[in-house]
Amino acid sequence: MKRKRSCPYGPTNDYVLSSPIGRLAVKSCPHGLHSLHQVDDIDDATFSPDPSVEVKLLSQEFEDNGYTYRPVLSCVLWLDAYFKDPCQEPRPLPSICGATVFPRGSFKTSVWQKLSEVVTAGTVVSYGELATLCNNPQASQAVGSAMRYNPLQILVPCHRVIRQDGSLGHYCAGKRDKVKQWLLAHEGIAFKKSAKAWKRKVRQIP
Repeated sequence: MKRKRSCPYGPTNDYVLSSPIGRLAVKSCPHGLHSLHQVDDIDDATFSPDPSVEVKLLSQEFEDNGYTYRPVLSCVLWLDAYFKDPCQEPRPLPSICGATVFPRGSFKTSVWQKLSEVVTAGTVVSYGELATLCNNPQASQAVGSAMRYNPLQILVPCHRVIRQDGSLGHYCAGKRDKVKQWLLAHEGIAFKKSAKAWKRKVRQIP
C-alpha cells in the first residue's frame, strides 16, 4: 500500500499504543504528532481502566525508517511518565506538528495552547475561566467547541475543563465521562456527586 503524503512535512503513519485507559491511536508525521485519542470502541459502557498496563507501541500501519516513529517514541515516554506520576508536570510535550495541528490565528489554537501551558495536573478550570485566560471572557461556548475538537487527548488536557458550577461536564461528547473522572482522580482530584463538595476539593489555578 502506498503511503499518502497528507502533511507538508512528509507522509504520516498511524500507531496504536497500550495504556492504563485502553488502547490509544496516534498519528504522526516526521515533524511531530497529528492526533492522539482513545480508540473508537471505548465508551462509558466498555471503559475498564487498568493502572498496571504500561504504555507501549502495539502496532503501526506502515513500516518506516524511524522518521515518523521518533515523535511517537517521545509520546510513549511522555505518557508513560504521566501515568506513573502525573504531578511531575510540567514536562515538555512530545513533538507536535504545529502547522497542521495548531494553525496560527485560530481561537481553538489559542485555547489548546493556553490550556496546555497553564492548567497543570491537579488543577481544573471552567470554560469561562479558560476563555478569560485567552483574553475573550465572552467565548465560553467557543472554548467548549475547542474541547470537542481537541486533537491531542491528555496532552492537551481538556479533561481538566469543568463547568462553572463545579460539576464535571462531558468528555468526548458525553461518550467517555468516566474517562474524565478517572483522569482527574489519577491527578489527585476526587469527584463528588455534589457539585459544591466537588469544587471544595479542587485546587483552582491562580
